[in-house]
Amino acid sequence: MTEANTERSELKRIMADLEAIQFETGSDIRHYTETTRKLSRALAVELEFSAQELEAALKELPPGSGESRLAMRRKARSVARHLRRAAEAQRLVGVEAVRTWGSMLKHFDHLVKRKKRRRSLDLSA
Repeated sequence: MTEANTERSELKRIMADLEAIQFETGSDIRHYTETTRKLSRALAVELEFSAQELEAALKELPPGSGESRLAMRRKARSVARHLRRAAEAQRLVGVEAVRTWGSMLKHFDHLVKRKKRRRSLDLSA
């Protein structure tokens, strides 16, 4: 199986996991927001790498008539900028997903059962 097919199958698995979450408990909501953040981070990294690859490939193309190499570099950077903005937008998606959980705790904290923290034993005494 090629790397692209592996990535697609992984993406399909993650999307199926997200779709299966029912929002019945606080842990469901937290799991959903954390999974969304992980997915967004991965996509942001992919978009950033793709922007770099695209820019490098476009810089190597021969310039058109009357154009300089500098103009080709400027055009390549301009085209790749859109993928870089998409990567930044994906990072924002992850941030907003995590903020959903924070907002949930703020507004519905009486419904969310928090785990009690155990006191650690001081064995040095």
